Amino acid sequence: MKAAREAFDNPNSEWRKMPANGRGRLLYKLADLIEQNAEELADLEAQDSGKPYSFALAVDVGMAVKVYRYYAGWCDKITGRTIPIEGPFFCYTREEPVGVCA
Repeated sequence: MKAAREAFDNPNSEWRKMPANGRGRLLYKLADLIEQNAEELADLEAQDSGKPYSFALAVDVGMAVKVYRYYAGWCDKITGRTIPIEGPFFCYTREEPVGVCA
């Protein structure tokens, strides 16, 4: 959380300056690395939490891979929307990061 907050607040951070598709590529790469090391990560998770290894492998590690790939796909999909409004106005939304969340 501390590193994420520092990266968000620092206008010169690599992550903040990185284009959205670059962020997506990094998240896809992280998902691939988790998948490549799934057995080791599941073993660590099973030892740490006391879960059965098969559950840690299928659910904890497997879902982590899916979640990272899901969010990687959204990195460059943030767009605004126009909103119909009465009068001679142009009204739109612009979605953008507002801070760190977990």
